[in-house]
Amino acid sequence: MPRAAVRIAVALLAVVASATVCGAASSRASQTTSAPPAGKRYISKRYGYSIAPKGSYLFTPAKQNWDGRFPYVDTGQVDLIAGWYINDRFLVSAMPVSAGTTLSEWEAFVKGVQDRYCGRLRDFRPSSLGGEPAQEFVNTCTATNTSSWRVITLAVVHNGRGYLLNFLSDPSTNAAAERRNYDAGRRSFRFTQK
Repeated sequence: MPRAAVRIAVALLAVVASATVCGAASSRASQTTSAPPAGKRYISKRYGYSIAPKGSYLFTPAKQNWDGRFPYVDTGQVDLIAGWYINDRFLVSAMPVSAGTTLSEWEAFVKGVQDRYCGRLRDFRPSSLGGEPAQEFVNTCTATNTSSWRVITLAVVHNGRGYLLNFLSDPSTNAAAERRNYDAGRRSFRFTQK
């Protein structure tokens, strides 16, 4: 085989080998799932708010408007903000309310929605969300026959909408850590539609 042909063959082998290595590295990089950046802000165009919980969270937007039924994730009617390293979640939904709807009226509606699937509501207390007065309560909800969640619920009325924010955590979670995660998310909440 002439020397020029050998050089061409070696050069082609080098190019093929290099392309193969680069392709394999690229394939591995695209298959690796990494945690989302901590403190990332999620903006909900559907429900008109933003939130930036402390830590790494995955954001799954609602696919359709909330119809006022119990806000299960699989309905596609709630925004899901799920912890990457911790087993807690924020579920947020909103719906139009009649002009003049008061916080106590909206709270009664939310209580009725939660009562259908959750244990006795307790720890009613005033709170705030995005600068608006809110009502907070705690209960336990059963997601399936085998699992339940401790739930902190916030009810708030803003700009012609009633909002429902649920913070779910595993009942075995340390209560102080749960409260810190919830409060960090609640304090980061902003209404984006005035």
